[in-house]
Amino acid sequence: MRPAAAGLWVGGNRRLAASLLGLAMAGCGGSPAPVPPAASYEDPGFVEAGGYRLRYALTLTTDLPAAIAGSYGIVQRSNLALFAVTLERLDATTGTRVDAESISAESVALTGERRTLLLTRHDDPGGPTWLAPVEVRHRMPFTIEVRARAAAGVTIGARLTREFRIE
Repeated sequence: MRPAAAGLWVGGNRRLAASLLGLAMAGCGGSPAPVPPAASYEDPGFVEAGGYRLRYALTLTTDLPAAIAGSYGIVQRSNLALFAVTLERLDATTGTRVDAESISAESVALTGERRTLLLTRHDDPGGPTWLAPVEVRHRMPFTIEVRARAAAGVTIGARLTREFRIE
């Protein structure tokens, strides 16, 4: 029985080698030109709908100037990011922010777990800004979904996915 079993093993190796050779040969055809690099995806940081622009940003608190962090009472930690949201009318002067009937945001983990972000309204000179602290982990991507309802009843939403490299 040993010689027969050895024959099957050798035959199995031959089949495997032939399969790998066939795959290698199939990959050798095609154009000799190099494959062009993929276009990079960059989140613009805003969405527009119904005459409104919803701007959003997610920044590590350690990347904020200390004066700005201090003015908002933000503790600067390496694993803490700040989510900022503003709403503008498209027909108004750029940077003029408007109020929203409602605004909400949730973080979504890779496992699908959802957590409501505690947005705090800050009345700045240019208009209201909503801020929320977000705990982040090294190289762990997560998503934030934000939805605002403008005074005119227009609903506008965005979805932002980020990953941080915390040193």
